[in-house]
Parts: sequence; C-alpha cells; structure tokens
Amino acid sequence: MIQEQEIVEVALCFAGRQLTDGEAKVLSILCAAALDSWRGQLRQDVAEESIRDLLVVASAWTALAAVSGALEQSSPTPLSFSAGDLTVRSQEGQGGNACAKSLRSQAEALMLPYVRDEAFAFWEVRG
Repeated sequence: MIQEQEIVEVALCFAGRQLTDGEAKVLSILCAAALDSWRGQLRQDVAEESIRDLLVVASAWTALAAVSGALEQSSPTPLSFSAGDLTVRSQEGQGGNACAKSLRSQAEALMLPYVRDEAFAFWEVRG
C-alpha cells in the first residue's frame, strides 16, 4: 500500500527548494488527492502494486504541478524589467504556469499506458 509520506518525499526531491511549513502542508494534501485521482483512472487490468513506483512519481509530479501553478499565479513573472542597458521582456502567456504544465504533462505521459482512455467514445444513434 502506498503511503502519502512516500509521495511527499519524492515531491520534495523535485521541488528544487525548501518549502515553507504551509507549502509543505498543502503539498501533503495535494499528494493524497493526486494519488486518489490516479488510482481512480487505472484500467481494471492494472494492479496498483505492479506500477507502484510510477504511481508514486506521477502523484508527486501532479501535486507539484498544482503547487507550482498556484505559486506562479500568486507571484506572476514580470512582463519586462531593466537594469542599466539590459532589458528583459517576456511575452504575456508564455511563462505563466510553464513549470506546472510541464510537470502535469510528464505525469500524464508516465501514466498513459496504465489509465483508461476516456477521450473518445462511440455513441449509438438510432436512425
């Protein structure tokens, strides 16, 4: 059985910095939610224990994506700044949530072979 603390430890390895107590508490909650979400998407023929490590990493990345997205929204990257002769400009919409999108995308790619494909369905139409 996967323990929430395992996921938190992996997430902290990827965090890239020391989290505040508040951020760590939120990360812990998000790790548990991410694990529940991935468990709910597993195909019936996939045993959780057979992909245990992948599930831990995907849950950690999913939780970090949520934390990262929230942090980027609360302190957005400036569109431009200057220091002497140097000017740095960012195109609007390019930088925001880039880290969160990348983490979420990596988690989805990692779990793709093991989750149900609910993106397409045939519907019967009487005619």
